[in-house]
Amino acid sequence: MAVNDETPLPRLRTLINRAEQSWFVVYNSASDRKVILINGNEYAQLPLRFSTRSKVLAYFKRYWSSQASNTLFCNLKTIVYKGRLYVIVGDPGPVPDEVVSLLVKSETSRYLFVRTSLSGDPDRNYIVYYRIHKQTDGKLMITKRISDYLDYRYLPCH
Repeated sequence: MAVNDETPLPRLRTLINRAEQSWFVVYNSASDRKVILINGNEYAQLPLRFSTRSKVLAYFKRYWSSQASNTLFCNLKTIVYKGRLYVIVGDPGPVPDEVVSLLVKSETSRYLFVRTSLSGDPDRNYIVYYRIHKQTDGKLMITKRISDYLDYRYLPCH
């Protein structure tokens, strides 16, 4: 289905690419930062830009709904130490996070339903579906992400 003039495909591609990479922007910002050892686990300090939960959530909310942002945050495996936010150190592994193809399956006055193929996993590309809210101020926000691929960034949190 063709996208109307208000929502061009390059804008959707950019939104989804940035949203998918947002977890890594936060996680990788702790590289080469102060590391502490707690209960046998290493944690790296996030920079001031992401030094609190509210700052990280505000960043995720540029692309994701509040619920999705909270899920992304909990899967960072953070701790607070001396008032600063830290993330667990390790190699999280590759996941599909870059749009290879994109198709708008349907569109309403409030939502876009998009099917993408994402690359980034060395084995293959993965199909991911998104529901994207068209906000009254013209911004786009991802409110739902569905995939059969088990991605550690989107695991349910307890």
